[in-house]
Formats: sequence, structure tokens, C-alpha cells
Amino acid sequence: MPPSTPLLRPDRFFAERDTAAGRILLVFCLLVFSLPLGIWGVGQVLKLRIDGTVLVENPNRPSESFCEGAPASIDVGCDAPAQIEQNIDTVLSEVIGQLIGPALLGTFIVIVVVGGLLHVGSWVLGGENGAAATFAVALWGLVPSVVSLLVGLGLLFVLVDPMTVTPASDPAVVTAQLQTDLTPLQRWSPLITGITTLWSAIIWRFGLQHKRGLSSSAATGVAGSVAVLLWIGSFV
Repeated sequence: MPPSTPLLRPDRFFAERDTAAGRILLVFCLLVFSLPLGIWGVGQVLKLRIDGTVLVENPNRPSESFCEGAPASIDVGCDAPAQIEQNIDTVLSEVIGQLIGPALLGTFIVIVVVGGLLHVGSWVLGGENGAAATFAVALWGLVPSVVSLLVGLGLLFVLVDPMTVTPASDPAVVTAQLQTDLTPLQRWSPLITGITTLWSAIIWRFGLQHKRGLSSSAATGVAGSVAVLLWIGSFV
């Protein structure tokens, strides 16, 4: 019986199975929403590990330049404090929320770029069956990045020690503690990314061979080149 996904046996999968449109759509949705969900997961981990309150700009107070030029007879809220105390969870939620949209767009761009590079590379070498086949292969090959994301979230949860912040906390000290906690993750990140990128390259290699009709060496060259570019791009 052929494997249900190409993650463990890509050679048999692409040789014996067609790339069903419904399944490819599910894989596409998984990939597009994986990074936004991963960023949301980072926020949840930080909320669990960091407790307390911080000072933020008071949204109900006009800017300092406006208050300095406003007539004393006009009550526009300039007597309100410039900063107010806010729960760190609220601050983290706002920051994470601002990153979700760019992450969604960024993931879509990565899919298009990777699919485009695989298609152009295989087309130059005489590939068959059109762009739909190439993008199906590209999508399956990007699934290991979801595994890498989950591993990163797990390590983040383990490595970040609980801490409490107060309005009197020095931001530089808090940042330094976080950087210290994340040092092992930064050290292991190239290895984790390298392993999952190699995994992707293997999937692309067999996908291009069976679905685009490339020779073994040509498929290896195209898949390997795109994988190297993707791995380098992960550090930008």
C-alpha cells in the first residue's frame, strides 16, 4: 500500500500516488497559517513565562508637543499621566497581533518563490506536466518547516525561565535575561533548520523526478539548489 504522505517515503508516494487537489489545498492552508499560529504560540509561551506589569504610553493623553503649546485655559487631558501601568500580557498580545498579518503574507510569498524556483529550474531541464505539478511538490516539501516550528516552540517553552517584571524593572536587564535564556535555541537553530531543509530537499527531489519527469541528477540539482537558498534565507 502506498504511503499517505511523502514525508517519510517520498519516492514511493510520488511514484504511486496522484497529487489530489483536495489534499494539496489542505497542505496549502496548513502552511499559510502555520507561521501566524507559530507566532501566536510564541506569545502564549511568553505570557506563561513572564508575569507582571510595565509602563506604557497613555493613549488618552495628547502628545507632549501638543500639551506644551496648548493654552492653559483649554482642558484637553494634558494633566493626565504620560505613562500608565499595564499588564504585560496585554502588551504581548498587542505586539503579537501586529505580527500576524506580515507573517501570513510572508508565508504566502515563500510558497510562491519556492514553487517558482522549482518550476523554473525543472522547466529549464525539460520538466513536464506544468506548474500545478511543481507547486504540489513544493507544498509537500515545505511541510517539514511546520515540524521545525513546533520544535522551536517546544524549546522556547523549556528554555525561558519564569520572570516577573514591574514598572521599576530595567528593560535592558529583562532583555539580557531573555537573550541568555534563548542562547541555546540560537545555537541549535541552524542545525534544526538545516535538518528540516534537507528533509524538504529530499521530498522535492523525488517529487520533481516523478511528477516533472526529471532525471535523478537533474532533480537532485534543482531541489538541492532551492533548499540551500531557503536555508540561507532563514538567517536573513
